[in-house]
Parts: sequence; structure tokens; C-alpha cells
Amino acid sequence: MRLFDRTLASLVDENFIYARALNCLGIEFYQYPNKKLSEICAEKGLKREQVVQSFYLFNKSHQFSFRELQHYPLEIVIEYLKHTHHLFIKDKLPYIVKLLNNYESENDLTLVFPEFVDEFIEHIYEEEDTIFHYIQHLLEFEKPILPHKIESHLKLSHLSLSEIHASHEEEDELEGIRNLIEDRNDPSIHWRVITNEIKAFDREMWYHAEIENKILFPRAIHLEEKVNKLFQEISRQN
Repeated sequence: MRLFDRTLASLVDENFIYARALNCLGIEFYQYPNKKLSEICAEKGLKREQVVQSFYLFNKSHQFSFRELQHYPLEIVIEYLKHTHHLFIKDKLPYIVKLLNNYESENDLTLVFPEFVDEFIEHIYEEEDTIFHYIQHLLEFEKPILPHKIESHLKLSHLSLSEIHASHEEEDELEGIRNLIEDRNDPSIHWRVITNEIKAFDREMWYHAEIENKILFPRAIHLEEKVNKLFQEISRQN
């Protein structure tokens, strides 16, 4: 198979996703750029089938389409968003940080990106603990009304999904990172992998935000209005 006769540098140059696949197999492309894949497999004791499968899996998209998500209940949309949060925190961002830490040239991105990651993770946890928790409360409120649900709704009544949505649409966490990438001119494969990974993450962030802004929030706001009317009716009866 010609794939195994090629150097790691040529493979990664063709498709930056292969760098992440190699990373998961315990191989850092920037440590062995001129070695053939067959040589690395022999040194690491990797089976060729294992490598091919890894390349295939990382090259395959696992995203739900907009059309699919529009037809799923809110509970599943929330779980899908939480799953992508998990992938961002546990997989994609640590990999980019690792690439930057092993990039030898001095650059501002190495200093700025870890700070972005910390702020981004804090934002994600806040979103899950506040927004997602509130929407799940609204979904529960629609079911048979119990006294504890009324008490919970009173505690959360200060929240407004319309206001949260308005501020959410204005967010652009990666603007500063984008500018740093555009300002740097480095033709090395290592830098190209870093920039391609960040650009891919940027696209995934955009898609994630589109799901929240065009599917999650509109439906959740409609649900909030419905629950608030129901709550007012119950309050009048009592």
C-alpha cells in the first residue's frame, strides 16, 4: 500500500487530520517528519490495519445535520451540544495546546491560546449549569405539576432566555486567535497543522453556535413563554 511508503510530513501535508490520528496512536509527526509510515509502524509495533482504521475514523464526519437536529426533541439537542462540549474539552483543545507546546518558534499564540482555553471551558460549564439546566427545568415543568416544581420555577424566574440569546449571538471567542494566525507567516508543516486545527475548531464552533442560536434558543424561548403562562394560571388558582 503506497500510504506506508510515504513520509509522515507528506501525509500530514496532504491532510492535517492525519496528524491527530497519528497522535492517538502515540506518534507525533513533528518528531519523525522524514520517516516513512512503514518504518514508524515497525518501530512502534503498530499493525497496518490499525493505522488505516485510525485514519479512516478521523477523516469521517460524525456531525448531525441541521435538518436532523431540527426534528429531534430539545432533550436530544441539549445532549448533542453537551457531547460536543465534551469533545472540545477532552480532545480537540488539548491536542491544539500540545501542538503549540511542541512548536519551537516563539509566537504569541503559545501564550494566548491556553488562556483562551481556560476561559472557554469556564464559559461552557457556566452554559451547562445555567442555560441547559434552566431549559431542562422548563421541560420538566410541562409534566404533571408538583409543589417542588413551582418552588424551583420561582427560584429560576429571574432568568430570561431572550436576553441570554441576544448576548449569546454577539459572542466571538476566537476573534483574537484568528488575528494572530493571520499575522504570522510560517510555511512549516507544524505551523500549518496548528493553523488548520484551529480553523477546523473555529468552523465547529460556528456550527455549534448556529445550532444554539437557530434551533435551541428559538424553541426554548417558545417553551419558556408557554411555561410562564402555565405558571401564571397556577398562581391565580392558588
